[in-house]
Amino acid sequence: MVEEHNYWNRLWQRRLSRRRMLQGAALGSAGLAAAAVIGCGDDEESPSGTTSPTGGGAQQPQRGGTLSLVTFDTSDFPHMDPHSQSFLALHDTGPAIAYGRPLNLDLGKYPDSIEFTGDVTESFETVDPTTYVFKVRQGLKWQNVPPVSGRDVTAADIVFSLERIRSERTNAGILNAVDTITATDPRTVEIKLKRADADFVWAMSEVRAKIAAPEAVNVNGNLQNGPTIGSGPWLFGEHIPVQQITMQANPNYWEQGIPYLATWQRTIVADQQTEQSAFRTGQGLIQNTNGQITQLLRQSIPDLTVQDAKLLQLQGWIPLMASGVNGPTRDQRVRQGISKLIDRKGLIDAVLFGSGYVNPGFFVPSTDWHLPQSEIDSLLGRDIQAARQLFQAAGVDLNTWKPVLDAGLPQSDQVRSAELLVGQFREVNLAPEIRIIDRVEITERVFVRGEFELNLSSHRPGGGGPNGQLYTWFHSSGNDATIFEQVGSPLDALIDQQAVILDEPERRKSILQEIMRKSIDLALHIPLYVPNGEFAVSPRVGGFKQAPGFPERYNGTWVKA
Repeated sequence: MVEEHNYWNRLWQRRLSRRRMLQGAALGSAGLAAAAVIGCGDDEESPSGTTSPTGGGAQQPQRGGTLSLVTFDTSDFPHMDPHSQSFLALHDTGPAIAYGRPLNLDLGKYPDSIEFTGDVTESFETVDPTTYVFKVRQGLKWQNVPPVSGRDVTAADIVFSLERIRSERTNAGILNAVDTITATDPRTVEIKLKRADADFVWAMSEVRAKIAAPEAVNVNGNLQNGPTIGSGPWLFGEHIPVQQITMQANPNYWEQGIPYLATWQRTIVADQQTEQSAFRTGQGLIQNTNGQITQLLRQSIPDLTVQDAKLLQLQGWIPLMASGVNGPTRDQRVRQGISKLIDRKGLIDAVLFGSGYVNPGFFVPSTDWHLPQSEIDSLLGRDIQAARQLFQAAGVDLNTWKPVLDAGLPQSDQVRSAELLVGQFREVNLAPEIRIIDRVEITERVFVRGEFELNLSSHRPGGGGPNGQLYTWFHSSGNDATIFEQVGSPLDALIDQQAVILDEPERRKSILQEIMRKSIDLALHIPLYVPNGEFAVSPRVGGFKQAPGFPERYNGTWVKA
């Protein structure tokens, strides 16, 4: 078993668990700084070290009951196939929470650090920098639903699922480094990489790395309409599009006694006022919030708690995408001029009531790997005079150019941001037309066909750490890199270079920072802001930890009677 090839091991030089069962990557308490995790077995304090209740004081968790979430939305995920659908609404707060993944976030360590623990697999070994051997959890069973009917989960199931993720392409970015996936026996999966991948273990915990049964896929030839059958803690109950999702506790989940809840239910409402009213009256128990909403909610519930997810919140990065192939934005100077027109602090104050920050929009292994704040302020600061000069140099007539700005979800932060952007742009007589499009149209028009000029949507960066995001969005081979597929990415060489660096953290940090600078200069994905990811939590809720993109945060949640 090779441990020392990974530079995180030498960087942190510490063991993070008592039991030598899982070797892999973890993220340290300084931010998203990876270290080596050794241990994923049962912990005396709580099942598998992942579900120690927090938020409930010294009270014991109560079993049974329903966790009711009432959330504002105006659309839904197009279908329920986790391998060909990327929207977080399906994977994180939708029917796909029924599925297991190779690894989970260790909630016993979060939010002090981000580390990973076993789920479908109970251990893995790093044989060499490009070979990983995973062991399927002993005795792990599929949910007792036909046609799978509670049989054992096997290594062949993992191979089938990961290969299907690759063939469906939508979420293939998380496996971009993978060469071959082989079941060497019923409980052993060997994964060989085409190249070393500093973030591979993170990718195995990615919310879209779902493990599904071949029998379920064979019912209809896909999983778009189910059956939704996993090995996870939640049994699929009902999905009424744009209305409600109901899940029941899986009584045969491998982690004994988990979930505490009997039912998990998400109700979708069409406006934020209804969402807030539901929280105040106890119909909703957890909801997205910001400074203003929290102040309003505390008028009715003074003892609510607020958790933020800044450690993980690049999953909520809000970019303005500018086409490199359609209209005047083909000219890099025009895209740069648009970026310099943006008052980002004004957006954060007006849309998020201060609950956000400016960032280039990249996952990094540690918070100190981001560009210095002074450089971010310089590169992404507002400069109207410089914007005018760039437009003039590109020969753009701001009085006649009327770009279309696509935005999603009426009444949402995206639409409010679009409206504010239009107001800011009008200071130089640039007046975009806002066009509201839903998630399905965003996927087809923007990410499949590349038919847009400007697009503003909350589209989660590819997961699995920096490499997953970079190869999904910024590399010319990426599945969501529509712009780069057509014009080629000048970032390819740098992305490929940093991806394989296992034992020189300062060198990888330097290259990632250069990618940030070049991406800002290209101005194809123009950063606006990153929300803090704040959740208001009812005093009736215990054990919840706000970890967006990791549905296991509901496993140890409980509701007080």
